Amino acid sequence: MSSLERLGERLGEHPGGRLGAAIEPSPPRTSWRGRRFDENRLHLFVRDPRRVFAAWEVSAGLARRAAAMAAGAGAPLRYALAFERSDREGEPAKDTIRAALPDALRDEGWYADLPRGGGFCRALLGLELPAGFEPLLASRWMPVPPEGPCRESGEWPVDAVRLEWLVREAERLRGRAVPALPSSAARYLASPPVPRA
Repeated sequence: MSSLERLGERLGEHPGGRLGAAIEPSPPRTSWRGRRFDENRLHLFVRDPRRVFAAWEVSAGLARRAAAMAAGAGAPLRYALAFERSDREGEPAKDTIRAALPDALRDEGWYADLPRGGGFCRALLGLELPAGFEPLLASRWMPVPPEGPCRESGEWPVDAVRLEWLVREAERLRGRAVPALPSSAARYLASPPVPRA
């Protein structure tokens, strides 16, 4: 008996309540398959310093373009997933891992083991062509935690906004009067408008 069936029985026992009869338990969905939004997406989730998970969705239009690219290169349609790792965001990748995907249009996720922790990682979904790997989708660069404890002291690069907050917080902790920072809404409204193309 499932918990929904038990709940239905309990609600049915409630005085004057036929509420329990309205609840019909249904088996939970074990996959998001079939719930596609026909958008191109590739997300990277970092599980721990040595393991990441990529989740994607390939739209019908991108699938047709990939098939045309493979046919134009005279190659079979073979999707692959690449994971790039670098020590710092924006630097060239130092480690790249590639995995062939059996069916990227039906499958929606893939785990991969990283050679080492720390730094940044991103995922690329693409095609294996005779000329090499051709990326179709790329995820954002995601920080990967280090394998050991972080150093207690050392370089800690911060931007101007975070530096201002740190200085103000240090003054506040020393017991000095510090005016409150403007709210995020006030900062947003004070920012210059985005130029339109």
